[in-house]
Amino acid sequence: MESSIYAAPALALAAQAGLENMRFSGEVPSFYGHVVFITGEQGDYVVKFSRQAGRLASEVIALNRLRVHSLLPMPEILFHGLVASENGDLDTLLMPKLSGVPAWELPAPLPSPQQTAQIIVEQMLAWHAVSDTRGFEHINGEFSAEFLAAFESWTQPLVDFLFSSHSPFSPELRAAYAQLWAERERFLAPITGPSSLCHDDPHACNFLYDAETGLPTAAIDPCDVAFRHREQDIFHLADAYPQWRLLETYIEQCPLAEGYAARRWFFSLWDDVKHSLNVGWYDAPWFAAKFTRLAETDATFADVAAAAKLAHPAVSEA
Repeated sequence: MESSIYAAPALALAAQAGLENMRFSGEVPSFYGHVVFITGEQGDYVVKFSRQAGRLASEVIALNRLRVHSLLPMPEILFHGLVASENGDLDTLLMPKLSGVPAWELPAPLPSPQQTAQIIVEQMLAWHAVSDTRGFEHINGEFSAEFLAAFESWTQPLVDFLFSSHSPFSPELRAAYAQLWAERERFLAPITGPSSLCHDDPHACNFLYDAETGLPTAAIDPCDVAFRHREQDIFHLADAYPQWRLLETYIEQCPLAEGYAARRWFFSLWDDVKHSLNVGWYDAPWFAAKFTRLAETDATFADVAAAAKLAHPAVSEA
């Protein structure tokens, strides 16, 4: 199996950690970095490299916050630090490999789709049942009783980036986001407490599964874990494999405030700006398509969505 430039530093880290005679067994590029799998007599391990400075330090904190409230196993960190490579020092995690396979290796259709969805939803509900009496967490670790102030603290840096001179966003998308930001109070007015401990990226590919049954065996890859509102977490449930009905199963067991159909896209659009800021990703037709989906549930966005779609048609429409 041919390996990338990440295999050598992964094996060097394993040796440094006292894992003898390890060998490369696979790798997966990820949105925020690169994951290498190594194996040997002492077991199977994961070495994770990051593309964003500080991301893995945040992940260590996130795992520690979630793990104590998790029904499913979550990774344990054996090492976090810089590892030398031919491309310079790499921010790196070393973890034992958890049991299970990724979602894309499962059979289609799933053997027991309702049971798979139910286990993931039970995990989500367990995290979301954990609240903080101080209310909603801000980006600086402070809290407020009102959700709007907390949301603004996380989102203002995204607004600043989006409208900056070095932002890649087109005039049409900036206009759409300007309206989205201007109407934040209207979107968020129905949301009240309590706060919930949120994974911040719980789509289907951030769980592992039994290869035969398709049932979840572990939860992985949290993002900016904090005491937020559960709606900021659950829109991710439809980000991958929507046919599994994870989002619908959650809503059936935990009804949401009026207006969620539009807020789903509101939160998702801001989440995408976060990824653009963090790793330089930008896909204008992707953003335009999401504004189209928002306009389907909130007609006040019809004009800006149409302008964005005209400027950035989907590849199949170009």
